[in-house]
Amino acid sequence: MSDSVMAVLLLPLVAVGSTTALAFLATSALRLSSADRTDPSDEARSLTLALYGCVVALATLMVFVSCL
Repeated sequence: MSDSVMAVLLLPLVAVGSTTALAFLATSALRLSSADRTDPSDEARSLTLALYGCVVALATLMVFVSCL
């Protein structure tokens, strides 16, 4: 595949992956920062979202690096 076609396909994929990862991490941070929540299941859901965000971020980084 030519470099320009690869760049056209890669840029939206990296943008969507980065945005999704940032949304997961931001949502998790907002949930964890809530002072009135003391339920451990709320914290567990927030940490799960943070882990999903990290996995999406790593997958996006791997796609980006492998296509360079």
